[in-house]
Amino acid sequence: MSDVLNVKETIAQAVETFYLDREGFPELVPTGLQPLDDELGGLGPGACGILAAATGVGKSSACLAAMLASPVKVGCVSMEDGPDVIGTRLLAALSKIDSLRIRRKALSKAELKKVNDVAKSNRLDHMYFSYQIGKGIDAVEQAIAALTERGCKMVWVDYLQEIRGHGRGGDRRNEVSEALGRCHAAAADGGAALMAISQFRRPGEDLKTGKPRPVGIHHLKESGDLENKARIIVLATKQPSPDGERVRFRLAKSTYGGEHVKFDMLRDSSGTLRNVHWYDPTDGM
Repeated sequence: MSDVLNVKETIAQAVETFYLDREGFPELVPTGLQPLDDELGGLGPGACGILAAATGVGKSSACLAAMLASPVKVGCVSMEDGPDVIGTRLLAALSKIDSLRIRRKALSKAELKKVNDVAKSNRLDHMYFSYQIGKGIDAVEQAIAALTERGCKMVWVDYLQEIRGHGRGGDRRNEVSEALGRCHAAAADGGAALMAISQFRRPGEDLKTGKPRPVGIHHLKESGDLENKARIIVLATKQPSPDGERVRFRLAKSTYGGEHVKFDMLRDSSGTLRNVHWYDPTDGM
């Protein structure tokens, strides 16, 4: 096929991608965030999305929750947490026992048996991890390639701002933008979709009301090129709630539509984000 497509060839590509000419469902890759997948159907292989949140909101917890819910093989390149942290969180998620109690081994005999049974189960066989703490973009690219070779259809990178050492002249915006571009290319080469986790700056408070200002895409750290490259951008913020610690997710950008999608997740006693439900439009932002 030539590099230039006429309009019929362009439409034919869309018909092929979305299975409009035959039975079956399109090969979209679910993010694992159910309300988002219900609305968009997932990302196409080779597409790139961003999940952004401020420090302490629960970026890694959201990543693990999405991976746990994924119906396909999914991988994560962890730039910050090692197997001890992630392994403990996964044990807590499946056993529903507080992760701090697991770390301290402050468990009853019954709880200890439950944790060990979880550790031996195959309930997480669809999940793969590559730990690249303190590594640069070359190692991350290799890790993404290794994950796609294992059959991962979705790859998470947790998180972009921890990938350092490849920029020129200390320009963080260009460095982070290049990291996203190279991660995206590595995932696309392996036929996988990419979800990259990014920080955003705290928006501060409104001087008149004293309430936190609404967050937007412009609060992404080193935002400019990240906005342009991502097909979807999901923003996560902590929200006060009488029923536990709540994280609100909002689809702030989508080239596919559906930018009205908002939903909440609650952090349970194990420290795991659970109970995804549709956002109540009468409640806050």
